[in-house]
Amino acid sequence: MKYLYVGFIFFVCNYVTWSQDLAFPTDEETSHVSGGNSTIIDDRIPISIEGSCPKDMLLYPGDSSKDAWVCDCRPRFLYFPLNNSCYEAYRQGPCPPKNYVVLPEDDAVPRCVENPCLKDGEVPFNDTCYPLRTRGGPCAPDGVIGVNETTFQLECVKTNIAPFIIIDPPSRICPPGSRRSTLGVCKKVNT
Repeated sequence: MKYLYVGFIFFVCNYVTWSQDLAFPTDEETSHVSGGNSTIIDDRIPISIEGSCPKDMLLYPGDSSKDAWVCDCRPRFLYFPLNNSCYEAYRQGPCPPKNYVVLPEDDAVPRCVENPCLKDGEVPFNDTCYPLRTRGGPCAPDGVIGVNETTFQLECVKTNIAPFIIIDPPSRICPPGSRRSTLGVCKKVNT
C-alpha cells in the first residue's frame, strides 16, 4: 500500500510539473475570433491584390464557409449600384459640381446632395465649413473631422486612430544639391 501511495504521489507531481507548459489564450488574444475558442473568424479583414477589384474596392473574405472572396468598398467609401463603383463619403464622386456623396440615415442607397460648403473636400460641422481629415478646427488638438466607418456620419476622430491624416512635415529645407536622409540629416548628392 505504501508503494501504491508513493507511486500515486509521484504520478500526480509529474503530471502537474509536465503540464505547466500548457497555456490558453486570453480574451484579448482571441478578440478577433467569434465564440471564444471557436475557429470561425468574424472580422472581415480586407486585402489588396492589384487588378483583382475595381477602383476603390478591396478584396474581403466572403460570408460563406467556402474560400470565396468578394470585392467591396474601402472603409469610408459608399457603393453606387447604378455604375457599380465606390466613392468616398462627403466627396464629389459621381455627383455634379458643388454636390457630394452621402448616405442618409435609415437609408441603404447613397445619394448626391448639395454641399453647403460648395467646395470638394470641405464639410459643414457645427454650422461652419472645415476640410475633412486635417488638423485644427473643432476637433483640435486630439482629433480631426472624419467619417464614421459604420454610420457614414461626420464626427471627431482621434488622430491616433484616424486613417490618412495629413501630417505637417518638418519645415527644415536642405540646401540645393543635397537631400534629406531618413534620419532628417541633409547630405550632399553626388552626381
